[in-house]
Amino acid sequence: MSYAKIRADIKALSDEKFRLVAHAKAQGRETNSKEDILIAEFDGAIQGLKAELEEPGAPLTQPRPQGAGLGKAKRDASIAGNGRDYKSFFNLAGQGLDNGGFKNCAEFLRVMNSGRFDPRLDIQAAQVEGTPSTGGFSVPSQFSSEWLDASLPTEIVRNLCRTYPMESETLGIGGWDGADMSAGATHGGFTMAFEGESQTATPQTAKVRQIELHARMGAIYVDASIELIQDGRNFETNLESALKKSIGYGIDRYAITGSGAGCPLGAINSACKIQVEKATGQAADTIVYSNLKSMFARQLNPQNAVWLFNATSIPDLLEQSVAVGVGGDFVPLLNEKDGKFHIFGRPVYFHAAMPAIGENDDCAFIDWNFYALGLRKEVWIDQTDAVRWLQREKSFRILLRFDGQCTLDQAIEPENGDTLSPIVTLGERV
Repeated sequence: MSYAKIRADIKALSDEKFRLVAHAKAQGRETNSKEDILIAEFDGAIQGLKAELEEPGAPLTQPRPQGAGLGKAKRDASIAGNGRDYKSFFNLAGQGLDNGGFKNCAEFLRVMNSGRFDPRLDIQAAQVEGTPSTGGFSVPSQFSSEWLDASLPTEIVRNLCRTYPMESETLGIGGWDGADMSAGATHGGFTMAFEGESQTATPQTAKVRQIELHARMGAIYVDASIELIQDGRNFETNLESALKKSIGYGIDRYAITGSGAGCPLGAINSACKIQVEKATGQAADTIVYSNLKSMFARQLNPQNAVWLFNATSIPDLLEQSVAVGVGGDFVPLLNEKDGKFHIFGRPVYFHAAMPAIGENDDCAFIDWNFYALGLRKEVWIDQTDAVRWLQREKSFRILLRFDGQCTLDQAIEPENGDTLSPIVTLGERV
């Protein structure tokens, strides 16, 4: 597409947006919800076209959360700036972290893997409050910090949700019980009222609810052959790299799709979720424009929400477009800039834990500000050859404790219109 064509499309979209606003003003009113959705669509399409002007032909790559794609120094500064890096999150800024006397993490893993006694290894006690026996070795805080911080730039949830450090097995979080806003009330009962001069004010009683997080034990298992461990070059370094990636993926996986049965309750399984039905006559295993519009309209805070899909949705998403004018061109809804995608102006992420296209909840539009994630700072690691003895393999296990759930327990009943939720998904298309 030529620059002149792109500029013409931008102008056409801007004109359409202006006509919508002018039409509402001519009738002496603000734009309605349907017009607001169209305006958001035009803004998203305009943003994508402007990105094409700045960097035409950018490759289709996976979008990255905050801090990704930067140089190491800038990325570290970005992580530290949002207070989610290990030292800031656990209030350890300005303090030195313990390396357990090991030169680096690879040496720690090598000594642990040797099976020989080493006084530097901190053997974890067999009993941990509220959890089964764990055993294994405590990972020095310096290496725990490296592992958790290394996975952070590639994570989705931990960069977007509300995060809480946990110092015990449970953590209570207070919140307003404000699901019913049908009478104009918000935040559990607060309603604006006007009082006349000297008139007695009507007291308001707000309702609160408590959310309880439990430090649930998450485990990552890795099997490796004895030959690989003994003969493979840089085995410990490769093991460390795999563990870092597994930590980030595991946190995202359970925060998105966890069942809540002995594990975190994922966003798409939350009680407040609204599931939008497929369009009339919609073919199986497809995504159509009306699906995305309907989901956008049911989101409580569309200006803060992000889209989540499985990669199997990419072909259908790339075919979604908005017609500009009568007989005009079609402008794509899925727009990309610097490796980041947007729909209706909101970020798009792809994660393998999301259901495949056509299944229940395969599309999600989520405001992660309504999701609470609690994390313990301790990490443990263990190894054994007992489980895979006959296969001549050794098993490695890394353990960390966290929990998460949505802070709302039901959808919001607004003063006017349909129910709204910070978690909106799409029903199956079969």
